[in-house]
Amino acid sequence: MGITYCGPYADALADDHEGYAARILPDGTETGTWTHATREFTGYRAHCACGWRGSAAYPATDEGENLAVETWGRDHLIPLVNTVARRHTVTGEQLLTLVRELRGSVDRVGDEQGAGLLHAVERIEELLDNLAHDEAVR
Repeated sequence: MGITYCGPYADALADDHEGYAARILPDGTETGTWTHATREFTGYRAHCACGWRGSAAYPATDEGENLAVETWGRDHLIPLVNTVARRHTVTGEQLLTLVRELRGSVDRVGDEQGAGLLHAVERIEELLDNLAHDEAVR
């Protein structure tokens, strides 16, 4: 039994990203199946149900198993989640561009309602300017 991610954006990831510590058998083959036949093994390696596998081999200990699972999370799962997150993230600069377009539309309204909208847009613009500046500093 492996580890299935169920955090943010999990529904956007393919279903076949179950990570596990595969046993490295004496003949060099690797398996996620733990049976009487695979009880003798020389180490662990990070694997994923999608076919990804880590490059490092870890000792045949509890710590080695934990390191293999951590490798799967760090080297495979987190990059996948970050890729999906970038597709769902709107930057301060993108929002600022939208607000500036909105400001141009509100400027043409000209009545009391337009003045109220303009004030709200100016406030949002100010907040987004600060956010974009903070992003640029990082």
